[in-house]
Amino acid sequence: YSISNPAGLERSMSTGVVSAIRELSGRKLLQITAPISPGSSGGPILNSSGEVVGVAVAILQEGQNLNFAVPAEQLRKLLAGPVEGPMDAKSLLQRVKAIRDKRDQLPYSGEEESDWQKYDREIDGLLQAALESAGNDHQTLLGISQQALSENNTIAITAAERVVQMKPVAEAHLVIAEASKSSCFFPKDADEERESCKRAEKALRAAMQMTRPTARMYRDLALVVENQDRQLEAESNFRRALEVSSKIKDETVHRTILRGLIRTAFASGKTQEGEAWFKAFHDSGLVESYDWEQRADRLFNDRNYFEPGKCYQQAAASGTSWRLWCSAALSYWLSPSQEDLALFTARKCVGEASGQGNSERSIALAHRIIAQTLNGRGVYQEALSHANEAIALDPTESWHYQEKAEALFGLRRFHEAINASNLAIKLSDGKYAAMHFTLGSAYFSMENWEFARQSYEKAATLMPTDSAAAYNVALCLARLGYYRDAANWFEEVLRRDPKHENRADILERIRKLRY
Repeated sequence: YSISNPAGLERSMSTGVVSAIRELSGRKLLQITAPISPGSSGGPILNSSGEVVGVAVAILQEGQNLNFAVPAEQLRKLLAGPVEGPMDAKSLLQRVKAIRDKRDQLPYSGEEESDWQKYDREIDGLLQAALESAGNDHQTLLGISQQALSENNTIAITAAERVVQMKPVAEAHLVIAEASKSSCFFPKDADEERESCKRAEKALRAAMQMTRPTARMYRDLALVVENQDRQLEAESNFRRALEVSSKIKDETVHRTILRGLIRTAFASGKTQEGEAWFKAFHDSGLVESYDWEQRADRLFNDRNYFEPGKCYQQAAASGTSWRLWCSAALSYWLSPSQEDLALFTARKCVGEASGQGNSERSIALAHRIIAQTLNGRGVYQEALSHANEAIALDPTESWHYQEKAEALFGLRRFHEAINASNLAIKLSDGKYAAMHFTLGSAYFSMENWEFARQSYEKAATLMPTDSAAAYNVALCLARLGYYRDAANWFEEVLRRDPKHENRADILERIRKLRY
């Protein structure tokens, strides 16, 4: 029923039915057969129970009996209070852009009540409202999906999938792919990873069938299949991406393609090919600190420590992370005959990492590297200083105390060396032969033959191939007057090292001890 004042005729009533529900420009309208005419706008549309179901709003004069009303649910929303900004989807998207601009001027904050987070929640709400009011307008839905990217990927995917259902276009598939990539690469669980990667791959392949594939499309497809450990397929798509990208000037895309070719080559066991790709990458001038670090990590895992040391140092020189200097120091320290580079990078680590968050253990290790290197060179006082710095930063690490003990031994401060050695042994649960050997040497220097024997014997037991500890056990036993036991240990020395440099002297000692 329609009650209105058509053409000045007050309190006119007409009857009809709701013949259809339409979506026009993002708005829902009721198509009714109850006749209305100019002057009827704003009049109520009632059902048989007398309930208002709509408000007369328009007619199409060129059609026959084409009358429209706004649903009552829209009237209820209006009566409930105004919504900030216009109600149509396009206006809501304009508000999204304005609020995003405000938010992006602020520093990021994870605090729930911060202005950044309030703006972020408002953007989500506006995007959801835009999605609900967009109806079946595929252009508006596409705009919503594109604006929702990186803001709310769920809304982006929902809007784009509605576009695909109505009018499949490459742009919508690309939105689905882009929104799915983040949860493909950084999923909450294995199920999300599987579903997101599958959705992204399907969308990319659909888009590539609808339009000429770009370098970015090939690259993204390669990244998605690489994440599913399909290395050969990933490599193939990276190669296609490289062919296309060579015709354009997009350094960001070109860089990620070359990185992908390096990764897939090494992952497929093609080491020489991977090295060739890295050389091409380096020659292109696109290599960044990140790439040197990735190369260093890969080489370090192969236990080739000198080369990763150089790469970490290169990354540190062109990067901003203090951790790179510390990684370079560790690599050089593990490499034979690289003491100078180990000292240089360890000192850089200490300097760059000081005052940085969660840097204490890294700095402590750098001090230990310096202490051990200086102990080896006989610079005991400075070595002791660095060992103490390491202990202050990481007092639970047994090797820091070991370096302190070595420095104190070199300074002939034997009582202190014994204390430091005992702490090292205690913290390590006594599992390292070197610590027992150092303790034995401190006792030996104090002529405490029995304690020295015990420590050397423990070292010899923990390292069954070491001849030095066995030799020192024999010396202690001889000093204690246990000549036969001493002879047995000298024989053990030759068993462990048949070509011992003092073999003749040891044989003579055995002869004298036995006879």
